[in-house]
Amino acid sequence: MSRNNSIMKFLILPGVLIFAQTSYGLRPLKGYPVVPSDYGIIYDPVVFETSDGFSLQGWFFPAQDTMGISNHLVGRLMPVPDSLKPPLRPYMLDDVRVGATIVICPGDAGNMSLSILYAYNFFIRGFNVFTFDWRGFGESEDWPVDPDLLIYAEYLCDYEAALDYLIARPETDPSRIGLLGFSTGAYMSFAMADSRDDISALATRATITSFDDLLPILERLDPGRAWHVPEDFPDSLFPVNAAPDISIPVLMVVGQEDERTPAWMSRRVCDLLAGPGEIWIVEGAGHGGISAPEMVAYSQFFQRITEFFGQYL
Repeated sequence: MSRNNSIMKFLILPGVLIFAQTSYGLRPLKGYPVVPSDYGIIYDPVVFETSDGFSLQGWFFPAQDTMGISNHLVGRLMPVPDSLKPPLRPYMLDDVRVGATIVICPGDAGNMSLSILYAYNFFIRGFNVFTFDWRGFGESEDWPVDPDLLIYAEYLCDYEAALDYLIARPETDPSRIGLLGFSTGAYMSFAMADSRDDISALATRATITSFDDLLPILERLDPGRAWHVPEDFPDSLFPVNAAPDISIPVLMVVGQEDERTPAWMSRRVCDLLAGPGEIWIVEGAGHGGISAPEMVAYSQFFQRITEFFGQYL
């Protein structure tokens, strides 16, 4: 069994194919088992560079309706057989309107091919969407990954580069950018909201308070792992420390049964926010995979996130 197959699997649940992690830590998936055009989705595959010289991959999805998309396949079939792929629909800048953009921040496993279903739920509702891959993930430039390290501080550089690239695109309204982060992507999005002044709204699912709070939980849940954290990740950017400086609207979603990032973490961060904060604790939901809030409460999740961004973007 390959390294990637031993740590990840695809599951079909209520007609939706989702990505389930069987362990935590950095678990990059190289290559893309599916790309948006396999479903008939219009998108622009891009390459951009970080300040320290790494090339990263990203996908820009313009707001679009469902015409021409194999909607019954999105999130349900991966990879898509050639016989089922709809005709290629080219990206035409003249057909794209300037508007609000949601950036979906990657987590600690897989790659952005697993975010297509999420992007779909927003671009059919009138939002532009941008996704990207960390160094070492997908088809971004290679980077040696320690699977027991929670994050690399260099990923802050990757996120900065992604946002700088997005803002420079002609389709982007720089005053209407929202961030959506899951787990690792949640605290990384908090870091961006704290360190930048061009983010208008932030939504997260499964947010930590700090590494100091998280490590004892991980050591209890998986005592056989040699968990460690980067020494150069700024303490000031942890959600619990960044929250008092964040005045933009924030929506925090967490599963009631989440053992890895329990609801008390989100409550604590939400209470410290300088601006308007809202928390939604999803009954019966856990941290990720088939128990993730967006799977336990699929329709409600995307409706609530859409309404949040619709109000503030």
